[in-house]
Amino acid sequence: MPSYKLTYFNAKGRAEIIRLVFVQAGVKYEDVRVSFDDWPPLKPTMPTGTLPILEVDGGKKIPNCQAIARYVARECNLAGSNNLEQLKVESVMEVFLDVVNDIFPATKENDEAKKAVFEEKIKPKLKNLENMLAANGGNFFVGNKITLADIGLFNYCDVFMTKLCDDPLKDFPKLKALNDNVSKEPRIAAWLAKRPQTSL
Repeated sequence: MPSYKLTYFNAKGRAEIIRLVFVQAGVKYEDVRVSFDDWPPLKPTMPTGTLPILEVDGGKKIPNCQAIARYVARECNLAGSNNLEQLKVESVMEVFLDVVNDIFPATKENDEAKKAVFEEKIKPKLKNLENMLAANGGNFFVGNKITLADIGLFNYCDVFMTKLCDDPLKDFPKLKALNDNVSKEPRIAAWLAKRPQTSL
């Protein structure tokens, strides 16, 4: 088994999806958390001047949270059982990326503006996800076992969607049930109980 070193800030942010994949797979990794005070001198040493980065077997620093999450999911057998399933998993992840891109600008707005963004931009995407989940039987987005797509739903709801709405899945019963089930996966539940409590 390769050794993995994940470096990010002391926050959930863009790295939590990667941590959750490692956790669900039961794969050990080094969880390095950089303080915001220590970041300025480190930034020029990073390939793209950003975090997170992943190092595999002490090798080069690999950037980009989406690329890392998908790579780790493949390595941990959480990316789908074949190429077609992998494509379906990644198509779901692309919807989550669109959701995040809608959310970030809105976090600086007032409550009414946040509500409008959620209603006009996020809810239609959640409806599409609900339909995608239903088309696969309602238990998992892809196949018949948990994948990165299911973990992604929990992560992006927990870390990002709740910035605009306290209960973003209340109108989407299948998504809500899947989200709850992911949170109760034994390894993920144990991680949620012990992970560092951070504001981001």
